[in-house]
Amino acid sequence: MGSNLYSIGLSGLLSSNARINTTGQNTANVDTEGYSRQRTDTASSPVGGVVLRDTSRLVDNFVSAQVRSDTSDFSYYDTYHSLMAMSDNLLAEDSISLSGYLDKAFSALQAANNDPTSSSLRQLAHSSLNNLVGQYKALSNMVSGQESLVDQQLTTSLADINSITTRISNLNVKILREEGLSISPANELRDQQELLAKDLSKYLDINAQFNDDGLMTIQLANGQPLVMDQTPTELKVVPNQLNPKKIDLVVSFGDYNVALKSDSLGGSVGGLVDFRSEFSEYADRTLGQNAIAISDAMNMQNGKGLDANGDFGKDLFSLEDISVYSSADNTHKLSDFSVRVSAGEASKITTDTYEFTRTDDNRFAIKKYDLNGNAVGKSTIFDPSNMTPDSNGYYKIEELGLDIRVKDFNIIDHDDVFSFAPSAGAAAGLNLKIKSGDNIALSAPVGVSTSSDNLSEARISLSSVTNTKPATSAFASDGSLYPSAPHSIYFTSPNSYVVRDASGVEIASVDNVFEYTDLLEKAGLSKDAGFDVSVSSKPQSGDEFSISTDEIGQSDNFNGLALVDLQNQSLVEGKASLVKAFAGFISYVGAKTAEVAGHAESSEVIMNDSVNRRDRLSAVSLDEEAVNLMKYQQSYSASAQVVTAARTTFETLLGIMR
Repeated sequence: MGSNLYSIGLSGLLSSNARINTTGQNTANVDTEGYSRQRTDTASSPVGGVVLRDTSRLVDNFVSAQVRSDTSDFSYYDTYHSLMAMSDNLLAEDSISLSGYLDKAFSALQAANNDPTSSSLRQLAHSSLNNLVGQYKALSNMVSGQESLVDQQLTTSLADINSITTRISNLNVKILREEGLSISPANELRDQQELLAKDLSKYLDINAQFNDDGLMTIQLANGQPLVMDQTPTELKVVPNQLNPKKIDLVVSFGDYNVALKSDSLGGSVGGLVDFRSEFSEYADRTLGQNAIAISDAMNMQNGKGLDANGDFGKDLFSLEDISVYSSADNTHKLSDFSVRVSAGEASKITTDTYEFTRTDDNRFAIKKYDLNGNAVGKSTIFDPSNMTPDSNGYYKIEELGLDIRVKDFNIIDHDDVFSFAPSAGAAAGLNLKIKSGDNIALSAPVGVSTSSDNLSEARISLSSVTNTKPATSAFASDGSLYPSAPHSIYFTSPNSYVVRDASGVEIASVDNVFEYTDLLEKAGLSKDAGFDVSVSSKPQSGDEFSISTDEIGQSDNFNGLALVDLQNQSLVEGKASLVKAFAGFISYVGAKTAEVAGHAESSEVIMNDSVNRRDRLSAVSLDEEAVNLMKYQQSYSASAQVVTAARTTFETLLGIMR
């Protein structure tokens, strides 16, 4: 009996000592990050006394997984918001607002219209246009600067991720070895591993699991592996051959790479990638679309007037060539492939990416994709064998507002893909082409006059100019009207008139006229003439009106007014004016920033709640440990008394035997 009592007391001493050690370990690590409170379990022995079980960590794997998930969500929105807030603060500054520069440029053009003969006012307009171009470039550089910042952060983040996954893999090796040599779990190593998994969740949305050996494996939310038992993988950035501005990530397994799905990455890396694709690329293309719109519209309008030297207006702006991309195997074909915006068709240009492919032996297709990679509408099919290129070899694709030139269509294989985005980088590539304000075409290319012998008060005016190209209009290359062009309009009655050429030969007649606008259109001549005229009121029989390039006054500002009116036209995708389109972009930035800020705030609250739930179970409470310490000390003392009693009993028995 004494021997049994001795064994009971000794097991109690060992149990209490083990629990005191566990309590001491907990107390010592009260401030250790990632430490999980430990507990030594015991069981009653069937032969008496107590049996020590494992010293385990008090953790809830479900709660730990929720902490990682919520940490990933907060990190995603916090990163995204910090970048959006930076953009919002910059774009909100009035000093860099594109709207202000647009207003100044058109106001300067209006001032030049007030006195077209003033060289100083023309030069002021030239300077304002140059400042506008500079602002397009400045905004584009701002976007590019943020892209560079994102790239730097992404490079640093991937290095951290690869370091963490390697350390998790190394801990798997240590855990396997330590637990193989001992019956006790490697609690401290597993705590370190859990902490690393939480740190990893700041970068990516991950799923941590444990295999049959109890080793941690890490997968992305979409199932792609990052840590497989004792083998880590490596995340890398690779260039996208069809879109260099797009970020492509791959998982490297050493001998081969697997493309990483970039959607729903979560964490700060997901925030960086999504900011770049959802905002940065959108911002660049939105600015580029705006730049293409103003360049094309003002170039077309300037070409419809005469500059200060009496010459037809030239292009005010120029744009860099549209970049075309393809796979590495097709780089030698890119020099044979070129794309440009069709003159006067900028309203058809979108922010989409276009892909050019062959459909069969003779036909080709162009498919549009939005910034999220989703197909937009149906493919545009064209057959070059049924089309006539221009003198430079470009085929005009009417539906898209693009001209495409391929030196040899036979070199394009069925599996080739050529990708281009007309609006990408267009703002950075915008340049002012004219050298001075004298090159701004403020004057109309043709004048009109009312005969002094007319009986009515009706006055003729130039109503529109649509084309001044010598090959397709009434204007000769020297600026004069062709002899066969409309030179005069003679009313044979108040409701009928004839149009005559330079020799007085009748080239058209019109009857039953009750409205006196666009007279050449009514005569079926306006398209070929490239201009049209109107009469202010009802003429009398015998009234005559002349059309001539000699009728242009020195202070004429007909085309200049048309240039200024472009600020009110829906130039951007045929839906919005330049200022309205930019204002819409600014509104989008503000709304997106506010949206992400709300998500960041709510996700932080959710994350903190998850951390508190984890801490209620796993964090060390000094008050609770103090109570446990007193309890185990008392238990230890009591067990010592049991051992003493057993010894006394045993000695008494020995004395009786003697």
